[in-house]
Amino acid sequence: MIPVFFMIFVVIVLWVTRGRRRSDRLRKEATERFWEKEQRANLTRKKDLSDLDYITIPVDSLPFPETGKEEVTDLQKLILHLSTQKIVNFTGLTNTDLKLMYGAPNLNLLMEYDKNYLELVRTLYRYGKYLHELGRKEEAKIVLEYGISIKTDVSANYTLLAEIYKEENAKERIDFVISEAEKLTSMTKKALLANLMAIRDSAVGEN
Repeated sequence: MIPVFFMIFVVIVLWVTRGRRRSDRLRKEATERFWEKEQRANLTRKKDLSDLDYITIPVDSLPFPETGKEEVTDLQKLILHLSTQKIVNFTGLTNTDLKLMYGAPNLNLLMEYDKNYLELVRTLYRYGKYLHELGRKEEAKIVLEYGISIKTDVSANYTLLAEIYKEENAKERIDFVISEAEKLTSMTKKALLANLMAIRDSAVGEN
């Protein structure tokens, strides 16, 4: 008679082997789909980029106070420089996606536009943070709110703005920040929403 533990062992080995084969097959199929898509992307002709959703920095409505702080001045200069560049938010799109949508010959330009966007949202957060630390809350809010309006995925931009609204007991504005964060597709979205809800709940608890 075959021992029970041996039969269990055989079943486990067969189950693991079957799972590994299935995993290998799925991985192979995914790789084949990727290279097929990449090949099509590389053959996509150059397309007109005039209808892209370009971001225009509202330099006339953003605050540029004289603070005497070199770090702040450098960030202000960077924002003004970026205002002269082409900026597009391509968050969530791969290079292959961009080539398929706009043509392989445009890829370098598109990557530059996306790089400008990433630099802008990071700069806006740092700028807003500095302004807040300097006690310029209203100006910090304007900067951070603009970051959210262009769908920044910098989590700290959302949490800092929510903290400012909490200081003002403006819970409805925290709800607005949460609603905007819910539109994100980043991997940090779940953690960000949890942090924002904690800020909102603590604000409610202070009443």
